[in-house]
Amino acid sequence: MPGLSSGGIFLSYRREDTAPYARLLQSQLSERIPDAQVFMDLDSIEPGRDFADVIREAVDSCAVLVALIGRQWATIADEEGRRRLGAPDDYVRFEVQTALERGVRVIPVLVDEARPLRQQQLPSGLQKLARLNALKLSYDRYQYDVDRLVDLIQQVLAAPPGADTVHQPPASADADTPAVTGSRIVRPDENAPGEAAQKEPEPFRSDRARAARVLADAERAAQSVTEEYLKPMALAEVAKALAAADPDHAARLNAEAEDIAQSISDEATKAMALANLAVPLAAIDPDRTERIAQSISDEAMKAVALANLAVSLAAIDPDRAARLNGDAERIAQSITDEYSGKGRALADVAKALAAADPGRAAWLIADAERIAQSITDESSKTKVLAEVANVIAAADPDRAARLIADAERIAQSIAYKPGKVSALAEVAKALAATDPDHAARLNAEAEDIAQSITDEYGEKERALAEVAKAMAFTDPSRAEQITQSITYRFESEEASTLADVARALAGTDPGRAERIARSITFEPEKASALADVAGALAATDPDRAEYIARSITNKFSRVIALVAIAEA
Repeated sequence: MPGLSSGGIFLSYRREDTAPYARLLQSQLSERIPDAQVFMDLDSIEPGRDFADVIREAVDSCAVLVALIGRQWATIADEEGRRRLGAPDDYVRFEVQTALERGVRVIPVLVDEARPLRQQQLPSGLQKLARLNALKLSYDRYQYDVDRLVDLIQQVLAAPPGADTVHQPPASADADTPAVTGSRIVRPDENAPGEAAQKEPEPFRSDRARAARVLADAERAAQSVTEEYLKPMALAEVAKALAAADPDHAARLNAEAEDIAQSISDEATKAMALANLAVPLAAIDPDRTERIAQSISDEAMKAVALANLAVSLAAIDPDRAARLNGDAERIAQSITDEYSGKGRALADVAKALAAADPGRAAWLIADAERIAQSITDESSKTKVLAEVANVIAAADPDRAARLIADAERIAQSIAYKPGKVSALAEVAKALAATDPDHAARLNAEAEDIAQSITDEYGEKERALAEVAKAMAFTDPSRAEQITQSITYRFESEEASTLADVARALAGTDPGRAERIARSITFEPEKASALADVAGALAATDPDRAEYIARSITNKFSRVIALVAIAEA
């Protein structure tokens, strides 16, 4: 494409799925990497030019393609009900496949709780995408997620021509993926027969051996987890990572996990264990996942588990996905706790339903908003409005912005200082992704109010801790300063605040994040924060990530960290 440098950045996305994030990311990339041209379809294509030709030229001129993958990315259908990703002329498929075929660095980015892709979801030319380590881009941790992504892009752009910055085989190493020579597609069997499959590159044999060793250690750690509500999820996480390479072993671990969860006597604990188990299980064993979800006693957890399963099945079994969405909606509507459970459950179900039935999803979102607006306690109303806005942000940014504005107006009207600080902090967290300057102003206002609190019951300290947690995503340096200035009454409160700051820094300043995490004296929070740091480092510094993971004493957190390293 004329004028596009060899250090260009291609943003690939579906407008119905991740357009707000793509727009915001384009702006930030242009600002922070001004020498690199950012290609997006809406802005970069001249009238009268062939879309496919432009994409080929752009991809050839780019060093990196960022594939923004939302929850509808693989499942969205055209007007005739056919899955777009299955069509050879689907523009998103064409963009990503062209980049994979031509050896351009592809970075999958899972947006707003999107699940990792599975090879069986993808056409043959895209299946390599499921093997690439993905970053996350979430609404409530947007800034630190973007910082991590920008750092990685800058590393790719700074690498000398021909440098191996991706550590993945060339396109021709996959016998099912065509290589491109000029404008003609050349398959490996048109050259030396079997040449591409003769020998796997040495780094990959080594990486796979390391992954197997790390997963074996993760399984041993999972088997030693003593908390009955955490052990099932630990086993299921290991099983998810093993599913492709050893499905029989994965099935045995999943069966064991379900047996443990179903044997828990306390109903609330059992519901939590089953809901946690359903998350990693959905992608590899939908029948078991549905059985587990239907057995959950907590209605909000059941509704969300069924809706999430429907998302994972939408591409391969749309009729079953539609039935599950119907079950999830019915259950969410039956919830009587309107202060938190019903509104959030309806919003979660609506988000899952959006790909298959956008009209019905819009109706559910309106119902969730009505419930949030009906709450009389101002602090609770602010929190629920912000949560609903967070859930629908990608699908309906205008409505989300209006809900956040309502939440801010209510927060500003609260007279009770600790309640006002908490409400402003919730709004600031919701704004951090789309309007960080506004979020920073609210955080500064909340800090001023918190500093003015005078009481003998620890209200000031708790209010400052809320501010620090909200500020961690926009100003982690100030957040760390605030945490160090607080005289905490309880060790767990200090630990929770420090852990949030460490998580916010993990992607951009892992050394500092690790230092903060190791300063935590409350072991569960320390372990969780270190696991997040290890996960953030898994793709870029696996040796350091593994060292951190093995230093974690909490077995469950160690499992999460080791699985992240093995998957990377």
